[in-house]
Amino acid sequence: MGLSAHLGGGGEFELIRRFIAEDGPMPHDVLIGPGDDAAVLEGGWVISTDMAVEDVHFRRSWLTDREIGYRAAAAALSDMAAMAANPVALLLSTAAPLGGAVDLEEINAGVRAMAATVGACVIGGDVSRSPGPLMLDVVALGRAGWPVQRDGAEPGDHVWVTGSLGASAAAVHIWQSGAEPTPELRARFAVPVPRVEAARCLVEQEVVDAMIDLSDGLAGDLAHIAAASGVEITIETDRVPVDDLVVEALGPDDALDLALHGGEDYELCFVTDPDVVDVGYFAERYGLRVTRVGTVAVGDGVWLRSADGTRTEASAGGFDHWPFEPDKHPSPEAA
Repeated sequence: MGLSAHLGGGGEFELIRRFIAEDGPMPHDVLIGPGDDAAVLEGGWVISTDMAVEDVHFRRSWLTDREIGYRAAAAALSDMAAMAANPVALLLSTAAPLGGAVDLEEINAGVRAMAATVGACVIGGDVSRSPGPLMLDVVALGRAGWPVQRDGAEPGDHVWVTGSLGASAAAVHIWQSGAEPTPELRARFAVPVPRVEAARCLVEQEVVDAMIDLSDGLAGDLAHIAAASGVEITIETDRVPVDDLVVEALGPDDALDLALHGGEDYELCFVTDPDVVDVGYFAERYGLRVTRVGTVAVGDGVWLRSADGTRTEASAGGFDHWPFEPDKHPSPEAA
């Protein structure tokens, strides 16, 4: 399967496809290259990188500097969870404006605090001056005996998610409307939990066929699994575990839309054979809810099926960093 098949739709992912279209064969010590949550090198080393840019991924009026670092590290470590890797270390590079408005020591402390929750540490990085917004780049390193990819879904499989969905996007929605989210909704955005232990458990039990973390919304991220696996996935909307806090704040319809398309929940979405997931085990061992939300069939794309049986094609939703066709982007000369 070509690398382009590993990504769903959207301008951002079309741009990535163009970046990697000219790549030749990977070196022999690169086991998994572009097209998944992380790359995998010889020896089981797993590596990913995530950027956090002020006024794109967060606003400093929403978060403390420590929370900015904590959240950036959590996003990077969620990619480790998506591959079922054991996190080992982080590299943190920061570019910040001069003048003391940003407390770099607090940002660093937040990154280190998040790393410590999964047994990892910060081993290096870089610091630079920025004329504009605050920017963080977090590189995560881990090890995996069996890295889980996106391309293992097969017709007849079931689709599951951990936790509840929509709260992080709801907090952003409320901030953008000029109001303040409740402390509980704010916490869902500020201090997400990468599901490293749950991912390890799925691999130990040998039940997971494909997996991704939910950074771009359930529908959008499932589009990557569907494309990588060459299958059709149907989400049963009445099964989606919409966070009760979001329903209370915004009503059931908007809450479901954010659960499907909002993104940045950093929960796991995984695909298994039928009837192999022990829901009670996850609740007892991790205090974690796992919910079957859909099925896999022959076909392509992601579809939504409501309780009355109505079936519609899902839009990707989520945040698109490059929301236009790359070849339609004006050149610097034309700007």
